[in-house]
Amino acid sequence: MPTYLHKPLYLQIQEYLAEKIVSGDLKPETRILSERELSTELGVSRMTVRRAITELVNEGLLERVHGAGTFVARPKVEYSASELVSYNDAMLSRGLRVTRQLLEFDEVPASRRLSERLHVSIGHSLYYIILLYLANRIPVILERTYFPCERVPNLQDYDLEKTSIYDLLSEAYQISVSHIDQSIEANTASEIVARQLRVDEGFPLLLITRVVFRREDSRPVLYSQDLLRSDYARVSFSIQLEENG
Repeated sequence: MPTYLHKPLYLQIQEYLAEKIVSGDLKPETRILSERELSTELGVSRMTVRRAITELVNEGLLERVHGAGTFVARPKVEYSASELVSYNDAMLSRGLRVTRQLLEFDEVPASRRLSERLHVSIGHSLYYIILLYLANRIPVILERTYFPCERVPNLQDYDLEKTSIYDLLSEAYQISVSHIDQSIEANTASEIVARQLRVDEGFPLLLITRVVFRREDSRPVLYSQDLLRSDYARVSFSIQLEENG
């Protein structure tokens, strides 16, 4: 382990392990040495090693698994708020291999909640689709979307596994989007969602709720509730502050 003047021992160990993770010497999901083994190898106390590991867990580089040890965390895809509209583009730009699976396509009547979100009457016909996004073959996002049928007629004729929803809106339906309302909140996986995302029931998720409005008349063209695995996703925001005076 390299030494750094004037730096506490725990910080030296923290940087040493972080460098091995970032460089790829320690691969994602690799179990690292135990605190006892590391303290022996590096010639420091277990308390010092424990503090270094705790800091790396807090940074998201390591994760503790009860009864199994400490592992290199799987890298998360960091989405800016604007990128939440197109997961496909965001993941591709980060070098991930992206595939989509169409899990469900149906026509359903609008409930009271959906009628309010989509500005249609209760019972109005809606297309309902569920798409599963996989990054490097790992299911990471469940996209559940509703469309008023008359605003995207014959949606069933398109290959939704090959063409993104937003490309269809602009290219096939000539719909220009004026604005998007979206919110982010914590959620957990139900039994069905857990099976679809291959996680345990109750697993922590991010819920992205979105309403997309068309420019022509400012009417909603889709409403979606997307579930992102929290172990593969991080959302970032950039806030521009105006100068006073």
